[in-house]
Amino acid sequence: MKVINGRPTRRAAVLGVALVLVVGTTAGCTLEASLKKRVSGNLVFWDQRRGFEAVAANLDIFTEISPFWYRVLADGRVVPYTTASGATYEDAAMVSFLRANRILVIPTVANIVDGQWDGASVSRIINSPGLRDVNVRSLVQLAVSRGYDGIDLDYENLPASDRTAFTVFVRQLADALHTAGNLLTVNVYAKTSEPGTWSGPQSQDWSAIAAAADQVRIMAYEYHWASSGPGPVAPIGWVREVLEFARSRVPAHKIVHGLPLYGYDWVGGSGVDHVWETTMALARGHGATVNWDHASASPWFHYSAQGRGHTVWFENGASTSAKLEAADTCGVGGVTLWRLGGQDPGTWPALRAWLGSAPAHPRIRRPRSRP
Repeated sequence: MKVINGRPTRRAAVLGVALVLVVGTTAGCTLEASLKKRVSGNLVFWDQRRGFEAVAANLDIFTEISPFWYRVLADGRVVPYTTASGATYEDAAMVSFLRANRILVIPTVANIVDGQWDGASVSRIINSPGLRDVNVRSLVQLAVSRGYDGIDLDYENLPASDRTAFTVFVRQLADALHTAGNLLTVNVYAKTSEPGTWSGPQSQDWSAIAAAADQVRIMAYEYHWASSGPGPVAPIGWVREVLEFARSRVPAHKIVHGLPLYGYDWVGGSGVDHVWETTMALARGHGATVNWDHASASPWFHYSAQGRGHTVWFENGASTSAKLEAADTCGVGGVTLWRLGGQDPGTWPALRAWLGSAPAHPRIRRPRSRP
């Protein structure tokens, strides 16, 4: 699941054709590949100013941005998230700035309702031909009317029984978006085998999704989560297994490795998610020593407050570097950052070092509209 800071927790293309030179087997990450690397990031509405500042200061890194601005209703329509006063978070000036800097704008559409991932509503939509048509038309209209480059689909918390229905929906949406000249990226849960170990990943057929969509954005995080008890959010061994499995199911140039930029502060059996900036403030405020766990390639620390012990695991520039190395080993097409705002400044040199060995970013065009 993607972590929604201050919101619910659950959990988190390469667009066009990339050239791949393969040596060895495609069953795992035992090969070398030459890919044009891409970097995307989620710009969330509850931290939009800081997130946009991060993008503006690192324009050389990004190829696309996905503003987290829209949600699906139970009747299939897509509407913006709004403030308490009813204002939307959509920002035309921000979109114009990104376009002027040749960065694709592919907004995220999610199924969060009243702070919860509403899988039941999406299940009804994708299992009803009528509601499915409404949702597809609404998504395409959003992309076309706003002049976006595509749609980033983030429908989560579906039952395993929706696996076929979700595939049918993704195919229909991809066809409609491509006909209109737009792209489709799909967020999927991490897994290391099919169909997966719980209902979320079991509802997503990676191979079928990859055949239709332009990117498969794999949320390779939440190995430990808010109610799991303390531990690394994305231990490097597990990340490698996820990417190895992805290479056996998804074309390399469509694999986008989801990188976490956050962590959790656990006390008792409950964790609260924090970005790096807040995490460091906790460590400084409580005089905690930050440790490095070599096995998981993750930082962590302990502290006490009000007589209770806290354990914090989080992500920083060093842990991001380790994950980027894994992405390189598996030859994936790109990475996506969850989420922008409050991240470790060391994230940016890590990404520049990773991009330094790649060909120049492919400034791809949206698909041409069909006559």
